[in-house]
Amino acid sequence: MNRHSLRSRPHAAPLILATFLALPAFAAPPGPEVVVPEGGSAPGPYPNSSVTAVNVIARGSNAGFDGRAEVVGFDGQGPIPWSVNRYNRGDFALRLAPADPTAADTSMGQGFIDFADNSPGLPASHAWRPTTVRGVVIPTARQNGPIDWNDGQGPFYPTVAISQASSGPGYDMVSGSFGTGNLDLITGSAGTPSSSPEANFAFSAAWFPYDQGWLAGEVGNPILFDAFLPDGTAQWRQANSRAAGLSAGLVRWRDYPSDTGIFGGLAELRLPGVNTLEDGMLFATSTDGSSDVNILGVAPLDDGSAWLITLREDSATDAETLATSGQSQFQFVYIPFHAERLIGGHIVGTDASKRRAVGDFSVTRTGTGTYELTLPGKTGSSGALILQPAAFEPGTTEPLATRAFLSYEYLNDRFVIQSRVTTSDTTADLADVSFYVAWIDFAEPLAPPAGPRMRSLGPVAASPEDVRVLEAGIAAHTTEPEILVTTIDADNLGGYTDPLTGNPAVAALIGRFYDPRSLTPTSEPFVIVGNPSGAITRHDVKFNPVSRQYVVVANLRTAGLNGTHIPAFALVNPASVAGDQSPVARVFAYRNDAEFNFDDVALAVSSRNGNIFFVAEYAFPGEGEGVVGALFDAEDNLLTPGEQRLDILQPIGDEDDPDAIYLPEQDAFLYLTNTDGSNGSDWPFNNRIVGAVVDAAPDSQGRLVTRPEAFLSDGLPEGTPEGHPAALLNPFNGELLVAYDWGNGTANGQVAFNSIGPAPTYAFTQVRPEVHYLQGVSGNPFNHQHPQLAADPERGVIVVGFNSTGSSIGLPSAYVFTLLGPDGQPLPSQLGAPYFLADARGGLGNSVNFHNLKFSPPSGSFVAAYTTGTPTTTYLAALQITSNHLASDTPPTLAVRRAGSDLEISWPTAAGFQLQASPALGAAAAWTNVANPVVSEGGSSRVTVTPSAAAQYFRLLRL
Repeated sequence: MNRHSLRSRPHAAPLILATFLALPAFAAPPGPEVVVPEGGSAPGPYPNSSVTAVNVIARGSNAGFDGRAEVVGFDGQGPIPWSVNRYNRGDFALRLAPADPTAADTSMGQGFIDFADNSPGLPASHAWRPTTVRGVVIPTARQNGPIDWNDGQGPFYPTVAISQASSGPGYDMVSGSFGTGNLDLITGSAGTPSSSPEANFAFSAAWFPYDQGWLAGEVGNPILFDAFLPDGTAQWRQANSRAAGLSAGLVRWRDYPSDTGIFGGLAELRLPGVNTLEDGMLFATSTDGSSDVNILGVAPLDDGSAWLITLREDSATDAETLATSGQSQFQFVYIPFHAERLIGGHIVGTDASKRRAVGDFSVTRTGTGTYELTLPGKTGSSGALILQPAAFEPGTTEPLATRAFLSYEYLNDRFVIQSRVTTSDTTADLADVSFYVAWIDFAEPLAPPAGPRMRSLGPVAASPEDVRVLEAGIAAHTTEPEILVTTIDADNLGGYTDPLTGNPAVAALIGRFYDPRSLTPTSEPFVIVGNPSGAITRHDVKFNPVSRQYVVVANLRTAGLNGTHIPAFALVNPASVAGDQSPVARVFAYRNDAEFNFDDVALAVSSRNGNIFFVAEYAFPGEGEGVVGALFDAEDNLLTPGEQRLDILQPIGDEDDPDAIYLPEQDAFLYLTNTDGSNGSDWPFNNRIVGAVVDAAPDSQGRLVTRPEAFLSDGLPEGTPEGHPAALLNPFNGELLVAYDWGNGTANGQVAFNSIGPAPTYAFTQVRPEVHYLQGVSGNPFNHQHPQLAADPERGVIVVGFNSTGSSIGLPSAYVFTLLGPDGQPLPSQLGAPYFLADARGGLGNSVNFHNLKFSPPSGSFVAAYTTGTPTTTYLAALQITSNHLASDTPPTLAVRRAGSDLEISWPTAAGFQLQASPALGAAAAWTNVANPVVSEGGSSRVTVTPSAAAQYFRLLRL
């Protein structure tokens, strides 16, 4: 029995909370090992677990207008401390988590200077350099215009942005090395000042780390003049400068004016399944980095499908002059309205009404472009505001987002917000605009909703651009950080010789080793098998943990003695065994004398005895294709006589897309396929998922021990075509998961749940209703085919990986995924559709074996391999789950607060706990369930109770 108690005493201040803490499901990944330079010191804790913000008091001076600035200090910061370690007029190097925050503050309060101490001994530099590979910073001007420092330049109006080319030092958040680079916050003046666009004024900054769960990223300039990509293709500014689950193709650059082919300054951002009017807010800033600041407006489209993003120079006095293609970088963060502890919303500019808002705050419009916001119990030093103009610009020839820019300051117990537009070289007039606002509390900042936390890498190309490659296979070593990636060189441009015959190959199956931790190659490409007679198709690759070799099978077209398609097998040593020799240990052709064609092939390997189960389509006369199987030992010696028929249930109709997996709990194999009632079959159940358990060793007469197939899906809705199945024995509850799509290129796919009965029958029983891993209508959100399954046994997460193609709502072709928890149910997500891991430029169609997914235990990551259309290129991308979703016996921590005359008891949402109350503890305890309704929202559950005259104790009981 696990419990956690607290005591309630009506009308008395103290509430005693037991000192029992829950182990969090989310523990942010550790930072890199730092390399401390001589004379330096290590930084503070790695700043990836929380939002943090800072108010910086910066000033100009009547001493003159030159390169100097004064940073007086901070007007509040937290919960993670900040430092400023280099600054001059218009440029401020912000750093995170200094080791000694008090000592770091000594870089401020130096008067009006150009502060450029880059020595490693500076306490303000014993901190981390914010990087968009780990999160984004959103800046806000914290001083309203007009501002005049009596420096001879006259009044100006503040604008802010971000530069990624800082001269200030600090520790790299990826490598741990000490050096310069990454973030500067740049401050400018709207218009075209006569001397310089740089300016000094107070500002706020807020850091949103991806590891905490924020969906954010930094977008690079549109791609132009690429030999393989259309002009205007989107890209991340760096390879991994985005949160996991977002691919660059979710940004679409629009040419402006339309149909001119001129890109820059105008883009759309789509978040899959997010209604931009109702679900959340987008905050963004330019990262062009030039002294002449670019400003950015967003506008949720009228149908809620995307945000329109428009970038302009802050000097532009008309709405239709946009930033050029070379100055269009920006970064963004999505804040959903169900974020935890969110105070903020979408404010209507004309009357300050709340179009959509959360939390306790009020806004009043006090004049044109001027708004007063009040936050009960908050002051200017207890937090920061982030602001984002969020409206369309009126009167443009084509839809554009607003050109307004925002600032704020704290005056007379309220936050005064200004909205302005540039009207001349030196003026910016007040103008109404709708805007997003969010409060960043220094003590308890907002947090993302509950859900999985993850990191990703890639995509990285795993094939030459000038080679036509087909398919993509992948197998993961179970004890070494190594994966084998296999592709087909369709035209043998590599000039390979078939290792089996010694003849020049027409097509060749190529392998290459990669490190799954970095997706970098660790070997040169090598030929596994060639086909001197024709093409190679339909291959599979698995790792054998018993022999510690990779097992490969491929279908060689027209290579048999009768001109038939036959399989070829290979055993491949890992690089640690192969050394300088060829990794291919053995190659042989199977059934060289086959009378009829083999087609789709698949493998499974026993982790106990190393036996290899082979299944394949086989073209039996008069019935299309059936399925056959054979069993080999770990050295690829045939254990069963020839191939044995597996499709027992349906004697005439076709079977498609057979697959096989090993069932460790049963020490047996599973064969599965989808039926097809073609070729004269009158069987009433067309297009159903069926399977059978096959023993991992032959019987006493050397034959496969198999059983008639049984249904592995529910057949609902009736008439739904079920196809292209993948299966996984759930390592967390022993259930058999079967993922399947609704036929060729559809927008629906489901997961079925079955138990497997005892030997010898191994009967399948559906144990719960099926769930969708993808649900839509044709093209919306997109179409797909051939789901794949893999599990992280340490984190309690199952990935369903598949392709996105043919979207009718503007989503890109990509490799995408849905996350399931240990019970096989979808985990909560900020998106209303699957995550996008990596784009598939050139398209990722529905052909079998063109995308695959495996989990690499040594790296703790899922790795996807996929091959795109034109140009045909194989890519790798990796996904690492950093949150733990396995059940814990430790109950969540209870919290209590007054809610008027009632008490509100809350705890982080967790399954399997019941709130109970008792008037006493110990022998007199009488625990009863609290019947009051439980409200679950934003990752928290809460119950409101009315105190009685007697004391009460509360606990969470594990059911």
